[in-house]
Amino acid sequence: MTYPLARTRLEAQLYLEVTPCECGHLGLDARAEPVRFEDGTPGWRYAGVCAACGRDRVYVFRAPAVSQEVSTPDEVVYGLGGTSELLDPAQWLWVAQRYAAAVPSNSDSVPEAERATVRSWLMAAVAAVGEIEKFVPDDGDSVPASAFRTRGGQAWYQRDPHAFRADSLDDLRMGYERRLRAMRAGAPPRMSRERAARVTSANRIQEQWVERHGIDDEEWVEGGASGPRRRSPSPAQRAELTRLLREAAGLDERTGLSLDDPVAGLAAFRQLIGEVESRWAGDVPQRDRRLGVALSAYRAWLAAAGLSDEAWRDLLLSDRVWEVPRVALPAADGVWEMVRAARAAVA
Repeated sequence: MTYPLARTRLEAQLYLEVTPCECGHLGLDARAEPVRFEDGTPGWRYAGVCAACGRDRVYVFRAPAVSQEVSTPDEVVYGLGGTSELLDPAQWLWVAQRYAAAVPSNSDSVPEAERATVRSWLMAAVAAVGEIEKFVPDDGDSVPASAFRTRGGQAWYQRDPHAFRADSLDDLRMGYERRLRAMRAGAPPRMSRERAARVTSANRIQEQWVERHGIDDEEWVEGGASGPRRRSPSPAQRAELTRLLREAAGLDERTGLSLDDPVAGLAAFRQLIGEVESRWAGDVPQRDRRLGVALSAYRAWLAAAGLSDEAWRDLLLSDRVWEVPRVALPAADGVWEMVRAARAAVA
């Protein structure tokens, strides 16, 4: 028997929340324990009792050979690489809408003590929409009907296929991201000069981008532009804006992680390994070849810099990469140079 892949424990827990019991009750307070299958594949077993009818419920999932637990306080990650095996696009959309609906429309009304929690809801909404977008084929403009595995998902798609178009999903995600940016955790009473300069630079970049592509910025709102002169940005144009903003902010264009942080560099390398594991999961020779060249780039970096990774190796290979002490790492420039070399080797 082949069990479905749970890329992260967050994804597994989400699956338990959206999968009803035979009695129809949603949600399960389950205990998780790691398992290992006969072929050596790692996995998770979740067991609990339905709060409504008392039935025992047990779910078993495969786990990736290399952990994809890379969520941070600033980003929720349900999984790297390919599409989810647990939730279909409609379930992801339901999750996104549920989290976003829990956030007050006026972010200024949220007490300081609750802002971190509310921000995490918006981050979860952004990540859920990103999971839907993974179902859109590279040469397509919409999630295909074949991606909907559940009856509810199929009914939703038949009722409102426009909700699963690439441009609709783009608009929805960008709207959530704008709300997230407005939720500045611990914002000072007055904006510092450094922050003001960053905001001014970002605004100038977006203004130039809007002018260059003829985007009607006034109508570029959550839910999409409207009217006879609709000029919403294409996915490629949105990707360009994201790249420009990240570059101006000193962030890695691919992940959005800080280029000044050596731990962020290790996290980016960790994400690369997870992406390879997921993308080539069905082609073991290609997966192993790419993992080999990525790890070769990593080992070459250690040798060239005269470094030992004994202080962080176990954390890097687990879901605890953000616990690596910065004092144990070399300068960020060197770590990110290794990441770029590994990416080039994998491509």
